[in-house]
Amino acid sequence: MKVLVFMKQVADTEARIIISSDQKNLEVENKYVVNFFDEFAVEEAICIKEALKDVEITVCAFAPQRAVEALRTTIAMGADRAFLIDSTNSETDDPLIVSRVLAGFARKEGFDIILCGRQAMDDESANVGPMVAEFLGIPHVSQVTRLSVAGDGKTEVESEIEGGRRVSEVLLPALFTCQKGLNEPRVPLITGVMKAMKTQIDALDPASIEMPFGPIDKEASKITVLSYELPASRPSVRIMEGASPEEKVQNLVRALKDEAKVL
Repeated sequence: MKVLVFMKQVADTEARIIISSDQKNLEVENKYVVNFFDEFAVEEAICIKEALKDVEITVCAFAPQRAVEALRTTIAMGADRAFLIDSTNSETDDPLIVSRVLAGFARKEGFDIILCGRQAMDDESANVGPMVAEFLGIPHVSQVTRLSVAGDGKTEVESEIEGGRRVSEVLLPALFTCQKGLNEPRVPLITGVMKAMKTQIDALDPASIEMPFGPIDKEASKITVLSYELPASRPSVRIMEGASPEEKVQNLVRALKDEAKVL
């Protein structure tokens, strides 16, 4: 069985991010990690391999060269192979572009199961996984919290839906996006880290991949960044004064009515 995992490297939550002077780009401090939800995808692939034995895990990222470090982390966890599709000269802010590239790689590489995170922690679009499945013409289930792979090509999955959970039976090949609660990602052992340092991470040119709708050109992206803006600053906290709770409530109502003009 071939398990393919799509991974994204994102800025660490503690990284310093500055909007450029023209408000068209972001300057991100050089602190990057494996996307939070993608860690669950890698761990689940390893769990499948431990259960079924005859499984090969391939991790792929469409990213700049710096993502090699994140790919090595997945090797240290237990993945067998890793590929970097170099995005240096490509548009990576558009989920449609990313999905086309990853779908092309999946067709080229072959797979039985594709796993990826529910969403990326930077853009939070949650579009790439479902769009890849649509391009490949395979079933997909999002926000999976339990995954049971049988040897007969059937997979039982439990996923989160609004107001509850849903249990589905899916025929492979299929794509699943992973949610928190599916598993507990392992911390790589020193032996895994040593193996990862020696593992060759192959870099691919996007032009070498046959993608849905043909090659990507400058007109392929459907997203135009108009500007980046900082979120509005939070107003200062105001403590309502009063000798009793009743008086404080009266002062609060008065402030909402006369000052905030919301009543």
